[in-house]
Amino acid sequence: MQPFKYGQVIAMWLLRITLALYLFLSYINKLSPINFESIRFYIALAFVIFAVLLLIGGFLSKPGLTVISGLIIFLLSVYQIVISFNGRIDIGLAMYLFPLSIGFFFLCQGNK
Repeated sequence: MQPFKYGQVIAMWLLRITLALYLFLSYINKLSPINFESIRFYIALAFVIFAVLLLIGGFLSKPGLTVISGLIIFLLSVYQIVISFNGRIDIGLAMYLFPLSIGFFFLCQGNK
């Protein structure tokens, strides 16, 4: 059986939409009380902004915006994993692996 060739494009868009929706819903509550002195506010803001830019990058012919957005999402996820690591692996830590892996995917893949 041959792989579904056109399914890759659909899968990439599903990854973009799912990641953007996940990050938006996860971090929008942390933006509500605007606190410019909190690093968590800036992390949440960056996650939301670059998730939206990842979606926008899918509509562009050049992969630059997608690659940069993937890089920032990847790095922010690494930061979140390092900060939240308490010596054991639990579901909270594993939840950061989702945006980390998709961010890394778009960092490597671009808009292909």
